[in-house]
Amino acid sequence: MVASWVRVSALVLAACQLPASSPEAVAEAARGKALAQEGKYELAIQHYKAALKLDSHLPGLYLNLGLAYFKSKQLPEAAAAFEEAIRAEPANFQARTLLGMSYYGAAKYDLAAKQLKFATELQPDNLELRYTLAQSYLWSEQYAEAIAEFRFLLSKNPDSGAVHVLLGEVLDAANRAAEAIAEFEAAVKSAPSQAEVHFGLGYLYWKQQRYQEACREFEAELRSQPQHVQALSYLGDAEMRLNDEKAAEGHLRRVVTLNANARLAQLDLGILLAGRNESEAAVQHFRAAIRIDPSKPDAHYRLGRLWKSMGHDREAQAEFEQVKKLASEESPAPLIRLPGRKDP
Repeated sequence: MVASWVRVSALVLAACQLPASSPEAVAEAARGKALAQEGKYELAIQHYKAALKLDSHLPGLYLNLGLAYFKSKQLPEAAAAFEEAIRAEPANFQARTLLGMSYYGAAKYDLAAKQLKFATELQPDNLELRYTLAQSYLWSEQYAEAIAEFRFLLSKNPDSGAVHVLLGEVLDAANRAAEAIAEFEAAVKSAPSQAEVHFGLGYLYWKQQRYQEACREFEAELRSQPQHVQALSYLGDAEMRLNDEKAAEGHLRRVVTLNANARLAQLDLGILLAGRNESEAAVQHFRAAIRIDPSKPDAHYRLGRLWKSMGHDREAQAEFEQVKKLASEESPAPLIRLPGRKDP
């Protein structure tokens, strides 16, 4: 769902021409440019750096050096070069854009947003650039700014499933659940075959305890991606909450076959098996859930209750001590209780 940061050609102009300066520096820069045009970026960088030693004020040299670094995915070095280019020419759209994209590629989204915002002010109708800016706001948790950018993009293309999904993610992160669901519903309507869109909507329904609707969306995702581990995991969990134990177990066992590190499925299988008094098997699933993430108290709690029911008081006490320790750091996740059954 994230636009590739390497699609530079749609965002920037060709590297600028180098006017005459120190003849030796110009010659080195020209060699570097020729090599860059052949895709020989490492060699181009060497010649650009040689040119810098001869004449660090050669116009356009830092921009071309940065672009060679960028093309070879040496993003910190690219960013440093583009910073120098901006010092010489603060309103240079190319340099601002490339600096922002370098930060974006390096996952420094707050810095990317700052530079890309400046670039969009220079080219406000560059929609691809604004799409990346909106993503930068999202990933740097600047939710108000992200919402504004995504809404602008939707004003230009109301049927963009990708933008509806990302706006939904922003609204969900901002705890605006109803609006988030509305955006994912719009995404499903606009792009029903888009990967992850049904899962995303199902997950939002699941969070709101709308389990039947969640199951419908997880099943829709699985029709196009039968081995989607998360969709299978949450489908099984939702079925447990709807007391459809048989269907839940089938989906959860399939999950752990596909990925033994799927924590939710391991935990839920432990709960199911403990409820059927298949204690030894339940212990193994709870232990697996703890191994995957020992910081979550719910599996420790479940295992402690199970040990207690089996008469293993020492082991039970150890798990309860872990629950007390972790509870001060994170509240236990809501525990699934199957109707008509008692916790072990």
